[in-house]
Amino acid sequence: MSTTDPEVENPTALDIGADTVVDRQAHDDDFDKALARHKANRESEAAATQASKNMWRTHHWPEQYDRCAVVRGRHVCRRCVALHPLSIVIAVLAAAGYSPWPVEWDPWPIWLLSLPATADFIIEQLNLLPYNPKRQVAATLITAFAFGRALGYEITEQWTPEFWGPVAVFGGIWFAVAFIRHRSDRSRLLG
Repeated sequence: MSTTDPEVENPTALDIGADTVVDRQAHDDDFDKALARHKANRESEAAATQASKNMWRTHHWPEQYDRCAVVRGRHVCRRCVALHPLSIVIAVLAAAGYSPWPVEWDPWPIWLLSLPATADFIIEQLNLLPYNPKRQVAATLITAFAFGRALGYEITEQWTPEFWGPVAVFGGIWFAVAFIRHRSDRSRLLG
């Protein structure tokens, strides 16, 4: 073998003909990097799939799990944990005739007590203030009284304006704000 043979001069070199020599180590490194990228992509896809399966109870992607409570090892939306149990208790009591305030005051407390959670949601979604779990839970617990009382109306009579009016108005506001946030996040990602 001649001393100009690439195999002799550099035992890690590969002669692929026509004066082209590829370094085997560089080729192996490229392959390892591609394999690592592929594995990372698969893991990322698996995590995204799992996160989408958890969405029904979290309402948040993993990067926003700070907005969740951990219940039995699973992330659950903190706002829902504060809202639903108290609302259901108040709704059942209201349907049984035990209103949290005099019935003559309705519907004003329902509308007014829905404002704190709505304001907090707007503040959070539009990044007007940093997320604060204490503020979120406090605002949600106040709103739970309104939602529970309105739900009490819906349990005893269907299609009541005391329930569906605030649900339509505040639900519409929450949807619009979430949509604005989504569009803003998407345009920032797309550059």
